[in-house]
Formats: sequence, C-alpha cells, structure tokens
Amino acid sequence: MALKRRRNIKYRLGVHVTLSLLAFATLAYLALLAGEPGSLPASISGFEPLMTLLAASVLLLIVLLSVRMLWRKVGALSRVEDATRRLTSGDYSRRIEMETGDEFQTFTQAFNELTDQLQESLMTSQSLAHIDHLILSGVDLDTILRKVLISSKMDAVDVTLCLRKDVGATRISTYRMNGQRMVEDMVMLPEMTDDSLQDIDGYRRMAGRISDGEILECLPVSGEGKITGIMVVTGSRSLKASESKRLTDLVDRLSVAITNIRRSENLYQQAHFDALTGLINRHAFEGRLREHLARASRGEKGALMFIDLDGFKKVNDTEGHDAGDRLLVIISERLREVMRSEDIIARLGGDEFAIIAPDCGDNNAISKLCERIIGSVTMPLVVDRMEHSIGASIGIALYPDDGQKSEEIVMKADSAMYRAKESGGSQFAFFDDTLNEANRYRVVVESRLRSAIKQGDLEVYFQPKLNLKTWTVASAEALMRWSDKELGAVSPEVFVPIAEETNLIHDFTAVLVEKIADLFEASKKSGLDLRSVALNASPKQLMTDGFALTLLARLDQRRLPHECIEVEVTESVFARDTLQVIQELEILRSAGVKIALDDFGTGYSSLNMLRELPLDILKIDRAFITELESSNEARILVRHVISMASALGLEVVAEGVESDVQLQHVVDTDCDYIQGYLISRAHSQVDFIEVMLEWQGAARSKSRRVDLAVSQNIQRH
Repeated sequence: MALKRRRNIKYRLGVHVTLSLLAFATLAYLALLAGEPGSLPASISGFEPLMTLLAASVLLLIVLLSVRMLWRKVGALSRVEDATRRLTSGDYSRRIEMETGDEFQTFTQAFNELTDQLQESLMTSQSLAHIDHLILSGVDLDTILRKVLISSKMDAVDVTLCLRKDVGATRISTYRMNGQRMVEDMVMLPEMTDDSLQDIDGYRRMAGRISDGEILECLPVSGEGKITGIMVVTGSRSLKASESKRLTDLVDRLSVAITNIRRSENLYQQAHFDALTGLINRHAFEGRLREHLARASRGEKGALMFIDLDGFKKVNDTEGHDAGDRLLVIISERLREVMRSEDIIARLGGDEFAIIAPDCGDNNAISKLCERIIGSVTMPLVVDRMEHSIGASIGIALYPDDGQKSEEIVMKADSAMYRAKESGGSQFAFFDDTLNEANRYRVVVESRLRSAIKQGDLEVYFQPKLNLKTWTVASAEALMRWSDKELGAVSPEVFVPIAEETNLIHDFTAVLVEKIADLFEASKKSGLDLRSVALNASPKQLMTDGFALTLLARLDQRRLPHECIEVEVTESVFARDTLQVIQELEILRSAGVKIALDDFGTGYSSLNMLRELPLDILKIDRAFITELESSNEARILVRHVISMASALGLEVVAEGVESDVQLQHVVDTDCDYIQGYLISRAHSQVDFIEVMLEWQGAARSKSRRVDLAVSQNIQRH
C-alpha cells in the first residue's frame, strides 16, 4: 500500500511538472504573439494559426485538469465534513471510502481510525456504565459476569473468565459465551494450592493448562486486594491497543464488582449470623419469628423454645473465654443434629439459644423434642482435654395459643425458661397463665427498680451488732430497703434477685457506700465511736472482674478507712466460681477490708472452707440459734463451731438472737457478737444513732443492759 502510494505521488508529480512546463511555454508563446507585428521568428510565423490553436488547447486542458482536481478535492472535503457532522451527532457507523492515492486518502484513513477508536471507547464506556449500574443495583455475580463477557466480544478472539470462588478450593469455575448464553464449567485441579496461586504468574500457568488456543492476554481479576481469578484471551490475531484497554477496563470493573459483592455478603453475614457458631443472630431471629407468627394467622401452629445453658458460666470463668467459645460451638452443632431441617436455631447471645419449631403445636411432640435437646446437651463434652457437663433449661411458648406478637411470645418463652431453671435446671417448662402474672409483676418490679436507682429512692437501714465483751453497739450491717409509691414496700427477697438478673445489683454498691459514709459522719457528730459497717456482696458482684477495685475506689472517694468496712458473702458463692471469688476477696482483704462468711451452716459449709478461704468473721445462721432453746445437739454444735472459729482466729457473730435464753447460751459459749431482734431490728440512720446512744449508756450497768434487751424484745413484738 505504501509503495503504491509513493508511485501515485511520483506519477502525479510528473504530470504536474509537465503541465506546468506546457503552461509556461504556452504563456510565453502568447506573450510573443501579443507583441509587435513581425516579432515572431520567420521559422514559426508560418505556423501561427496552428500554434495558436495548440496554445488554446493546452490552456483548455490545463483549465479542465485544474477544475477536475478542484472538484475531487471539494468532493473529498464534503465527504469529510459530512462524516464529521455525523460523528459529532453520535453516529459512528459512517466511514469515508476514498482511493485517491493522495494525502486525502491518508487523511480519511486516519479519520476512519479515529472514528473506530471513538466508537470503541464509547461502547466500552457504555458497558462500564451499565456494569456500574448493575453493581449499585446489587445484582448477583452471574449477571455481571455475563455482561462482562458480552462486552468483551471481538472478531477472531475468544474470552474466558476463570474464577476461584472459595479460598482453598481445588477447582476453578470457567465462564464463556456460547451465542447469547453464558456457559459455566468446573475444572478440577487437584494439585492446585494457595501457594501456586499467589500471583498472576500462577494463574497464567493455570490458564495454559485449561486453554486450547494461543493465549493473547492474561488479565488478573482481584477481590478485596487478592487475585481470585483471571481473564484469558485467546485468538488467531493480535489485539489492538484499544481492545486491550477495553478488556483491562472490564476486568477492573469486574474486580470492583467482586469486592463489592463479597463485602455485601460479609456485611449481611455479620448482620444476620453469629460469628462464633454460624447460627442466625438475635436480629435475624426476630425477623424470622415475625414471619412465622404471620403464618399463624393462616393456620400454622408452632413452638418457640428459649434455651439457657446450665453451668456454662463456670466453664467460661474457670477455663477461659476461648474454652467457653469452643463449648458453645459444640453445643450449637449438637442442636443442629437434634433439630429438624425446617426448624430455625438462633444464638441470642452468651449462652442463650432460641428455636422456632414450625408445624409443631402438639405438646407431646414438643416434650419429646425438648428431651432430645436436653439429652444431647447434657452429654459430657471435652474441651482442652477437660471433660465438662453442661445442662439446658428450656422454656416453651406455643403460637398462636400463647400469643401472636413477637414481643409477647418471646416474653412468655423467657418466663417459662426461668421456671425450668428455678426447678433445678436441665428441665423444660411450658408457659401458663400463672407464670404470665408472675412475669408481669417481675417486669413491673424491674422497671420501678430502675427508676428508683435513677431517682435515688433506695434506702439503707442499719441493724446493730452487739459486742458481748463491751456490751456496746459499735458496728452494724447495712441492709438495702425499698418502698415504692406504686408497689409499696418491696421485700429484698423479691428485688435483689431481679437486680442480679438484670445487672442492676452493681448500682447497689454506690448507694451502700454513700449511705455508710453518711452514717460515719453522723455518728462522729454525735460523739459516737462507730467501728465498722458491713455490706453484703452478691454472687453476681463477686464473680465480676474488677468488683473489688471498684469498691475500694468508692471507699477512697468518700474517705472511708478500709478497716472500717466489712464485706459479707454467703457460702453459695463458693459453689460457683471459687477462684474468681477468692481473687476479689483477697484484693479487698489485702487493702484492709474484713471479710465475713454469712449464714454459716446452711449451704456448702466445710471445715476446709474455713481454713482456706480469706475470712475474718464467721456469722452463724439463725437456724442454729433458734434451736438453742430446745435442742441439746444444737447447743453442742454451736459451742464447737465458736470454739473452732476462735482457734482459727475468726470473730464470731450469732445471728437471729431473739430471746433471753438464746442470748444466755451464746454468752456462755464466748461468742464475740450477737445480732437479732432481741438487740434491735434494722433502723434508718437517725434511729440507729439513737440505738447506739442507748446501748452506750447501758454499758455501765448490767441490770440496765438486761432491761434494754428486754425492752428491745418487747418493741419487736
């Protein structure tokens, strides 16, 4: 083509030179002809007519050739102008066909190439814009793959997408177009490993094994910064630069799409599934429950089961959170094995699970299902070479019989679960109306208790402890009291367990410390020597990491000497997580706080406990003191307990002393302190100061002491 073009240029140059010479000669002849008569040479004067005709012919030929050349150029310019207008209007279909062999042909060829590039660029931009729209629309990956392959179509070129969907998979998914249909195939590569696909070279080697034709391009497809696939381009011709750019842009968009889809999947997974067990989480569970309750209006019956693991906290606290997590995974797998495929299992958080059992409204069938669940969960399991036994308490509410709203049915299943747990654990209980009433009251108490804490309505009363060596009241036990304007006086036996379940118990510490500090200030102003005040610590508080440090910080904030504070614990706390409790108590004891073991003899008492636990005070439960009047065995037991405690260096407090006979028996055993209605019931701060003043005056006279004890006993009745 280039040789032909050079020949045309030489030919046209020769013609132009010849015509130019002829034109010059003609003009010269005409100039002579137009001169003086007889100026022509004699040799050509005879040819004047012929020469004139020849000159005229040459001029005419020159004019015609010039006109023809101008016409061709004007025509070429006109076609270029028309093509340019079509191009600016968005019509890329028109091409300029010109075989002139001159610079116009070169120009039009360049123009056509520019048009091709613009058309391809526009098509690529439109394809990319469409893919962007698909990405934003949240369509599935197959739809985007099909669009990428359609946009990659070129003559004599085949495009195949190879994707490794899962990390660690030994097979590759390949995608290609067959007409208008996308074909997906699976290619097994047994020896393929993660190391072999770390970079593009590994994928190129893989492409060479699965491709038949000559590979023109291998473009990496990435997802979240990692190569997850490759676009393999094969064909019998080389790719133009614009085609390579188009494929690169399409692969880049595909990488964005894969990253976006995977992130969306991860977000959905995080929002709807528990990361530890793979079960649906509370949010997803609530949605599924609403769906099934909606079906209940069309006749579906089912059951909602709330499951709380018994003994999990002990494993979690003693063996660590990692062991606890592995235990939860094992329990979730056991639940999957026991339940039907249509049942929905959710982990609500911690050691709480829930199950929706659709089309299962028969009590017998549900009972058998619960028995299978409990039997599976309670089977011994091994975590970190340690065998553990876990129980399961299950509460059951039936829909639509027990309710058609999610909040109602959840509350009832939760109430039934607490009944099963209170019955000893590893049991199941169905909801009934009596439970509903109890639960309503519990909810009201919890709500009013929260309000009381916020508004400072909780009160602290102080019960005196009488020192039998000095017959003075110089210490007390701080007791939480609550009187609500709607509920009236609420017993501590009611609101304290609720406070423990809802973690409101932690707010009690601040109230107790404030009121105790106020009592110390008031007693000092009254000239009284208040030596110590005891406060009760619940199992929930003692099993909370940081309880001791928090309490010490509050004491320091109110400038209360640590040695003036006693912390009373019951024996039951040592049956749960002895290590955690001892750690908290040792922190307190090392700071000067005294530790008292309350209600000794009613729970998990043992002589070894008295020897090993960090204790300073032993409080004998009132059940033993009550029997002192009628039981010789009780008198012997109390005498030996006091003797043993004294030998271990412990102070002893006899609780529940309510008669003179009980008082005399306790005094005869060399007990250190007594506490009970014979001395005084619990009082407010002001009344407690009065009690201290009375006993201070009575300390000087034995008869006065007896009279005061009798008067206090009369006041009790």
